[in-house]
Amino acid sequence: MRAELWQEQRLQLSLTKELVQAIELLQYSALDLEAFLYEQSLENPFLEIRRGRMRRRTSRTDKDRKQWLENISGRTETLAGHLLAQLPGLMLPAKEERMVRHLIAALDEDGYLRVPLAELAARFSVSEQEVERALRFVQSLDPPGVGARDLAECLLLQLERRPERDELAETIVRHHFVAFAEKAWKTLAKQLGVSLGELQRVFELIRTLEPRPGIHYANETPHFIVPDLIVTRQADGGWIVTYNDDIHPELGWNKEYERHIVAVGDRHAERFMKEKYRQFTWLAKSLEQRKQTLVHLMGIIIDRQRSCFESGLSALKPMTMREVAEELGVHESTVSRAVRHKYVQTPFGTIELRRFFSSAATAGAGETASSVQVKAIIQTLISAEDRRAPLSDQQLADLLRDQHGIAISRRTVAKYREQLRIPSSAKRKQYTSLP
Repeated sequence: MRAELWQEQRLQLSLTKELVQAIELLQYSALDLEAFLYEQSLENPFLEIRRGRMRRRTSRTDKDRKQWLENISGRTETLAGHLLAQLPGLMLPAKEERMVRHLIAALDEDGYLRVPLAELAARFSVSEQEVERALRFVQSLDPPGVGARDLAECLLLQLERRPERDELAETIVRHHFVAFAEKAWKTLAKQLGVSLGELQRVFELIRTLEPRPGIHYANETPHFIVPDLIVTRQADGGWIVTYNDDIHPELGWNKEYERHIVAVGDRHAERFMKEKYRQFTWLAKSLEQRKQTLVHLMGIIIDRQRSCFESGLSALKPMTMREVAEELGVHESTVSRAVRHKYVQTPFGTIELRRFFSSAATAGAGETASSVQVKAIIQTLISAEDRRAPLSDQQLADLLRDQHGIAISRRTVAKYREQLRIPSSAKRKQYTSLP
């Protein structure tokens, strides 16, 4: 072995700090971007965040104002707050009220108690019977079904609170819930000595109950959706894309601070100022590049999805990120970052950019249909079916091929149906007219 020096030339891609920052800016949502800029102002004393800048904007009509109001999320009452407000009416002893408050705090966002009673009893050094008693107080509160430990108990609590009790429905939920939910009705009808029509009536009754009693209450402050882009239609029928300049504050350079630094004549301070100015100019350049990328991307989407903007999302055509990336002249990952958590305000509502991309299904005459279109057709076919003889996945595939010229497999139909949260044909079947 011997020590020697030798040279080698090699091409290698390296991500500089500035390039990483530009990539991060592209994938930030509007609110994340604003938070990032304020963080930068804390690190760079010369960087100013200016609010309230005057922009020349076209006047908005009442319809435009209404669309903007759709993006505003209001504050709603939390489930815990709603339950705690009812406690004074129970007039509980201090010890029991404290236990009830602990149970309310342990409920999940759906209103269920997922923690075992034995664990709660050990945590608070009380007996399991005391926890059970406190839980019954929680379950007596509004909304009905709150404090349940599983779906069957949740439905049963609601059935027991109905003005007119239904003994058959309570028996089924209490003792035969799994068989009933899996539609093993013929066997269940023989066990209970009732008709399939009676089971269908119970099924319709249970459908009116709320499986998630806490869903109507907020568990956190709702997010505010800010559109990054605004698409409006011109008088000649064309479309124009406008970048929403309100999504981030204006960046400025503190020239007064710069003059003080120059007046001092400290070389280290001046070197520090030049470095911060370089960061400032790169940040401003990255923001402008982000803006141009999003506007150009939206222009391509409009060109490819013109029928969608004219007729709504039901007319969405197949379009992949790879196709758009090739036309945009960037990598597919850049398009993926660009559409991440981005929204566009359109005449038919505020839409996430990702919704304009969908896979293709083979249609007639060499054409293709988007998965969104296929799902809409499947939903329409199922909504118009005879509930006594619901369409199977294979029948749906046959109807798509024969009536709409869309050739997809039964497995694909099943996948789309599950994504639409539509149960299988066996679980959609109704027996109302049967004896």
